[in-house]
Amino acid sequence: MTTYMQAAYGAAMILIGGLKTWLHMGSIPLLSLPTCNGDTLTIALSNASWFERAHCWGCYMLAAGLMVTAFAGYQAMIKRRSVAVSMD
Repeated sequence: MTTYMQAAYGAAMILIGGLKTWLHMGSIPLLSLPTCNGDTLTIALSNASWFERAHCWGCYMLAAGLMVTAFAGYQAMIKRRSVAVSMD
């Protein structure tokens, strides 16, 4: 995979993770749990702190996207340095 594709995938992961986290934080603070008999148990999370409400898979996607993008930037920097050294 090229560094450009890694950076593009990382940027997409950042965008998707950020969007999911933003939508999750703006949702109604309710937790819906399906039960075994088909009912749904709803629990209000009005007393939940910001950190408890911010926890979803979007956070992990955002962090992974940042790491992939940073690694792609690091690889691009190494390639540029190796080309510059071989030109001398």
